[in-house]
Amino acid sequence: MIHIYPTYYKKFKCIANRCIDSCCKGWDVVVDDETDAYYGTVQGEFGDKIRKLTTTDSDGDRIFISQNGRCPFWNKDMLCDIFINLGEEHLCRTCRNFPRITQDYTGFSEHLLSFACPEAARLILEEDDAYKDFVVPECDFSDCGYDANLMKLLLEARKTSAEIFADESYSFAENLSECLEYNQRIQNVFDGENAETFSIEHKDDVQAVFDMHKKLDIMTDEWRNLLDKTDVSKGISPDYDAQFKRLALYYIYRYYLTAIDAMNVASTIKRVAYAYAVIGNLLQVTDYSAERLFTLYSKEVEHSPSNLLALGR
Repeated sequence: MIHIYPTYYKKFKCIANRCIDSCCKGWDVVVDDETDAYYGTVQGEFGDKIRKLTTTDSDGDRIFISQNGRCPFWNKDMLCDIFINLGEEHLCRTCRNFPRITQDYTGFSEHLLSFACPEAARLILEEDDAYKDFVVPECDFSDCGYDANLMKLLLEARKTSAEIFADESYSFAENLSECLEYNQRIQNVFDGENAETFSIEHKDDVQAVFDMHKKLDIMTDEWRNLLDKTDVSKGISPDYDAQFKRLALYYIYRYYLTAIDAMNVASTIKRVAYAYAVIGNLLQVTDYSAERLFTLYSKEVEHSPSNLLALGR
């Protein structure tokens, strides 16, 4: 198995209670079967507490019972009681892995960090040439269980898409427009038909993107209040182009190859356009930094399967 990493990946280390946000609030924590079985053997008062605060949700997943939107083991010092009492090795898989993401394509695996973590976002946005080693070696993919020629097409198209966004002689909006058009041509190869290129060039297009996001499953009042501040008439400043180019590369390397199953190449670049429309306009009407808005957007959208599905069309 070949493992591929961006340059920032191995620099990540959780900063615990020094973080401006927390992955211990807002989400249900799913406990994997192996860890849940171990928790069933923990003796004493703490073992009783874990079992009392673990339940099965409507999807059949074992989760910790949230208390006021917080993991019940996230203590007043903003540290994890499970980590303190049982050690890092006995965190559930969700907590042990986040914000690390693994995309397994059988012959190779790609590893990234999620923008939903503020510390990961900082590393992603600060790193120059983060994907210089993010290259899949030449192989025939014959034993990978999918169409080898299709994977080769996707890898070449992903490379071209990344090069479009990396071209600093154009603005981000120009990069995005070119990449949307390019990927619609690739999508037409998949579909065998010609479709109209998606666009957010007009005020009505941007307003439609905001309206769509307001209909998603919204996790926090903070995010809902931000979306309600919409004023698309202000437009998007080019001052944040460098950050948006890095966001676009993150999306491309995280999602593009999933088209090997979903057969939807254009959706990755559409997601870039959605994020740009929402975050870019919010930057004009709030005092939030780009880094903070990238993190909030990722936490609200990327880690909700239903929201990803809604935006993946």
